[in-house]
Amino acid sequence: MKAMLALLAGMVLLIVILLLSNRSLQHDLNNAVQQHDALTVQLHQRDQLITELNQQMQQRADAELALRQDLSTAAQVMQSREQERQRSLHDNPQSRQWADAELPADVSRLHDRPAFSSASDYLHWLSGGQFLPGSVQPSAH
Repeated sequence: MKAMLALLAGMVLLIVILLLSNRSLQHDLNNAVQQHDALTVQLHQRDQLITELNQQMQQRADAELALRQDLSTAAQVMQSREQERQRSLHDNPQSRQWADAELPADVSRLHDRPAFSSASDYLHWLSGGQFLPGSVQPSAH
C-alpha cells in the first residue's frame, strides 16, 4: 500500500511537472506565433515599399527618356535653325553685313557688368546705378 501511495504521489508529481512544462511550451509557442505574425506584417510592408520604389524608378526612367527625347529634338531644331541662319548669311550679303556690324555703344554698355559672387552684390550694383532723368512734361493725371 505504501508503494502504491508512493507511486501515486510520483505520478501526481510527474503530472504537475508535465502541466508546468506544457504551460511554458504553450507560452513559447504564443510568443513564436506573435513574432511570426509581426515578421509577416513587416515582410508585407517591405514588399509594398519595394513595389512603390520600382514604380517610382520606372516613372523616373520614363521621365528621363522623355527629357532626353525633348533635348534631342531641341538640339535638332537648334541645329537646323543655325544651318538656316548660316545659309541666310552666306546667300544674302546684306544680312552678312548686318550680322558683322558692331553693336551701338549704348547697347554694348548694357551687356557690361561685373562678375557677382552673391545676390547681395548684384542688388548693391543695381542700386548704385544712375537713375533715369525725370520727365520734362508733367503727368496728365
